[in-house]
Amino acid sequence: MVMQEQNVTKNNRNYPEADTAFVCLLGLVSFPDAMAVEHRLIKLRHEEKISDTLLIFEHPPTITLGKFGNMKSVLASSEELAMKGIRLFDSDRGGDATYNCPGQLVIHPIVNLRLKGVRTHIADLEELCLRVLRGYGIAAERSAQHPGIWVEDRQICAVGLRFSRGISMHGVSLNVNPDLDSFRVINLCGLPGKTATSIESELGHAVSIDEVKDKIQQAYADVFRVRLQPISRERLLEICEVLPASEVQHGQQA
Repeated sequence: MVMQEQNVTKNNRNYPEADTAFVCLLGLVSFPDAMAVEHRLIKLRHEEKISDTLLIFEHPPTITLGKFGNMKSVLASSEELAMKGIRLFDSDRGGDATYNCPGQLVIHPIVNLRLKGVRTHIADLEELCLRVLRGYGIAAERSAQHPGIWVEDRQICAVGLRFSRGISMHGVSLNVNPDLDSFRVINLCGLPGKTATSIESELGHAVSIDEVKDKIQQAYADVFRVRLQPISRERLLEICEVLPASEVQHGQQA
């Protein structure tokens, strides 16, 4: 394996610290393509053929409905969605309706939760987003009533996960500089009347999405207590198709 685990204590919780995890910046990727990669990575992670892997990417305009999703949360007709170039998919994550688009960073870790636990994983994902936002001076908070991260009553980060054989997939999506008007095609997470916000909207000036990608990686390394090893999109896709075990075990990259 690329990484070795040891038990550590963090906030009085014992779970494994991974010395190294992969991180891949996938760029703009469709929902079906991203899910194909993630399901393959889950299998490889379960078989301990790869390390934990952090995926960061953007989607083209897309609505996904989670396992408990309701089509009533989609406020536009199929004709309107087609005119706007928005695709609609069912998703195997939890939650209701979520909207993804360019300018929103999707953060999906493929992580072995064997000794860590689901609740800790969710809390850590929320914490990394909170650290990024607080680094910009944005007073974002968790909500006891609604999933995600909020700035007052405006959602800036959506949460939706799936767990399979002790491995996590899906994760969180953080609004950096998307077209906020486009979010009106859904009830955010099935919550009528709620609106979306973004880092750029809260600050009132332009924000580089590449800068936020860097900050996400820094916060992830701190919160998840790992050293991130970059892996190219091309190498990751190669691993997902054909696994040359000797190369992956030694962390070699294209």
